[in-house]
Amino acid sequence: MNLRLLSAPLFAVGILDSIYLLQEHYRLYNLPYCPVNSCLPPDMPFPSFILPILGLVWFLAGVFLFYVKNQKILLKAWQISGILGILILFSYSIAINYLCPYCYLAHASGLILVGLSFKSNS
Repeated sequence: MNLRLLSAPLFAVGILDSIYLLQEHYRLYNLPYCPVNSCLPPDMPFPSFILPILGLVWFLAGVFLFYVKNQKILLKAWQISGILGILILFSYSIAINYLCPYCYLAHASGLILVGLSFKSNS
C-alpha cells in the first residue's frame, strides 16, 4: 500500500480541522472559544487562536516534509514536535476535563501521520 497516498486525506483532515477552529475563534470573537458548547475550557494560559495556528503550520509543514525525500533532519524534528505536542495537549485536555472532538480529531490525524512517516522512511 502506498503510505503517501494514504496520508493525503489525513493531512486534509488536519488542515481543514485547524482552519475550522481558527475560523471559529474569529467568528465568535471571544476567548476562550469552542465550536462545541459543552467543552469550553477554563481560563487558558495563552490566547485560544495559538493552538489552531500551530496545528495548521504543523500539518502544512508535514505535507512538504512527508513528500520531499531529502529532508530527514527536518522530518525528524516534525515527528518529534508532533508526538510531544499531541502528548502535552492531550494530557492537558484530560487534566482540565476539556473534551473537544475537534481537537481530538487533529490529535488522532497527527498521530497516524507521524506513524506513517516513520513507516515511509524505513
